[in-house]
Order: sequence, then structure tokens, then C-alpha cells
Amino acid sequence: MSEAEAASLSLDCRPGKSGNLLVFPYTLTNNGPGEVYAMHALPGADPSSGEARADDRAAIVIAGEGGEVIVGKFIAPLPSDRRIALLVVPLARRLAAGASLEGRIEISLPFAETSPYFPDLTLRRYEIVEVKGVEFSIGYWPSAPERMRAEPCAYAPELFEIEMREPAREARRISRRFPTSGLQLFRRLDAFPRALGG
Repeated sequence: MSEAEAASLSLDCRPGKSGNLLVFPYTLTNNGPGEVYAMHALPGADPSSGEARADDRAAIVIAGEGGEVIVGKFIAPLPSDRRIALLVVPLARRLAAGASLEGRIEISLPFAETSPYFPDLTLRRYEIVEVKGVEFSIGYWPSAPERMRAEPCAYAPELFEIEMREPAREARRISRRFPTSGLQLFRRLDAFPRALGG
């Protein structure tokens, strides 16, 4: 995707706090000529019943350099300390040219790094760092029928399962940065991967 095509997407977000939650309501607009598939939910299972479900308020949180934190819906970096049998690929919403979609991310405090590949740690396995800025990021795939297949998800028919040879490599991200003060992050001390592409 060219820089001009990437610039045709716009992202608006108004982060805030509601009780014990950090909230990120957002609007993604496709101003360009082509269709895209925006990452919208993480596939998962209901804790009590085990039934498949789509979690559209879940987020990935990764510490960046110099007090920055990346928050959003995108493909999480793969662990380097183990072999992964199945890549966790977010479910997507189709976004036609000229269309917009709204979403919301909610993160319970304390603010901590998260990934679908890693369970939460005990408190002693985090360090607390000051947050200077939050980069809010939404991943997407430009529509490419010759390289990808988008099928409605059986348990969330309004969302699509994206199949392609290298979904992480083909993915793009659009981001907005917000300076902040008085916010702390629980940064993991294990082998948590933080290198993002796109």
C-alpha cells in the first residue's frame, strides 16, 4: 500500500477514564478508493461455557521506548521463548470506501502490558514505569482478493476471519499519539515481545 493510500484512512479517538477503566472510543474512516478490513475483535472463549466469542473491547498493550505505550487492536508480536502452533489473527470489519466504523477499547486498571499469548503475571514480575505518551493504534488489511480470503465468522457473522499466507506481514496500522501525565504502566519482566512491524 502506498503512502497516499495509507493516508486515506483517518482515526479519531477521545481517550478517557471511567471508574476503574481506561476507555478509548474511536472512529475509523476510510476516505480512500479501496476497501479495507479493520481489526475489530480478538477471538476467544467464554470463561464459563467455553463457547467461542469475539471480544471487541479487548486490546493489546505494549511498552515502547522512552515512556511510550502502544495500545490498540493489531496483531501481537509472536513470543520468542516458545513455538506458537496457531497465530492469533484479529477478526475484522469490512470498511468500504467512504464508510466509517466505531469501536471502543476498555482497559481495567492497573494499566499493564497484555497480549493474547501471555497470561497475567504476579505483581512481583512487573516493574512500574511512568507513561509519557500513548500511541493508539488500529490494524487493518487493504483488500487484496488475489492474496486473501475474508469469510464471515461463524460465531460473529458481522465480523470476518481473514486468511492469507502472512497476515502479520500484510497488515498495516494507523495510529494517533496522546501525551499524558500521571499514568503508570506495569511493564512485564518476562520474555514479552515488543517489536512491531507495519
